[in-house]
Amino acid sequence: MSSIPVEYHGREQAYVKHTILKTYLQRLFMIIGRNETVINYVDCFAGPWSEESEDLRDTSIGISLRLMKDCAKSLEEVHNCKVKFRALYIEKNKDAFLKLKNFLDSDTSSNVAASCIQGDYTTKIADIAAWASHNFTFFFIDPKGWRKVINAPVLAPLLTLNKTEFLINLMYDFVNRAMSMKAQQANVEELLGKPVNFSGDESAVQRQQIIVSQYRQTIGNLYGGRSAHVTVERPGMDRVLYFLIYLTRHPKGLIVFKEAAEQMHMVQRVSQFETKLRHQSSKRAPIDDLFGDIEEQPEMACAQDNLTLAKSYLLTQLSSSPMLIDNECWASFLEQTDLYPSDFQLAFKELAKEGKIVNLDADVKGRTKKPVRPNWPRASERWALGTD
Repeated sequence: MSSIPVEYHGREQAYVKHTILKTYLQRLFMIIGRNETVINYVDCFAGPWSEESEDLRDTSIGISLRLMKDCAKSLEEVHNCKVKFRALYIEKNKDAFLKLKNFLDSDTSSNVAASCIQGDYTTKIADIAAWASHNFTFFFIDPKGWRKVINAPVLAPLLTLNKTEFLINLMYDFVNRAMSMKAQQANVEELLGKPVNFSGDESAVQRQQIIVSQYRQTIGNLYGGRSAHVTVERPGMDRVLYFLIYLTRHPKGLIVFKEAAEQMHMVQRVSQFETKLRHQSSKRAPIDDLFGDIEEQPEMACAQDNLTLAKSYLLTQLSSSPMLIDNECWASFLEQTDLYPSDFQLAFKELAKEGKIVNLDADVKGRTKKPVRPNWPRASERWALGTD
């Protein structure tokens, strides 16, 4: 795993966020582009803000444009699919918008039809919906705040469009603090769709799960598809900064997103480790202190916990009756848990080795990494509880 680029030092959370944006969008565009002639991308809070590079390569603007250009070329050369990419960037701040417009105007060689709008995106939603309505559209909604910008009623005209996917930033750190402020109760209730009451006995993780699950449910009821989320931590701290909420109507989309999220998770671990080392080094910590926590290897404990959770979950889902593990089923496993594809693959492998579950259609002993092949209808197989 490579080091975090220097232009992201001090804003490592942006690198983590951009990692999943790059990883997922590249796969999404290459899959969707084989069936669609036009693909839209909308960034509702485009910026740029704290970019360090002149070509904006470390911003969502530069990343998305570069990906669209590369995918358009690859789709035509490799798959003989000529796809038109359209991009719409919305920015409220006048100075940031000027940087955005100058950047887009200077990109004369681009094969992406990119345009921009100045203003509050919540006042432009009717225009955005009309711009996007006829083609597949990916919405990236990444606000700095949380009040009245990602609520279900605000997003409703976009959520009800037919061919769409969303990546939404839920600023958990802000929302969590607002939960205890009486003056913010109406805003929190509007965001989550209903009052959420805590007993006071919840752990930090349980509190996080309640809030993010309620938001996913509220937004998903309008969208009518599947959802997942990934956690982004505050740089150098084991503390949730925000959740990225993903919405899709296709099981394969959710599977691909969770695969990208797993890569992001590994990047975040490297980012956190490097950030802590830089902070400790800047304080001239002794060598023993600087590397004191390396031997603890928290990732190994986390991986073991995930394996245990995945095995327990599967034993509640499978029965003596055969279950077809196809894309629909696999996506449901991933949607209903915070686990990753590799967690379930390893859980299937160990449970099969223990004789607790069995593949009724194939001998999976030779499948060392991926005993499950959920790509129905070509090769999906039935699994059931073992008879031992």
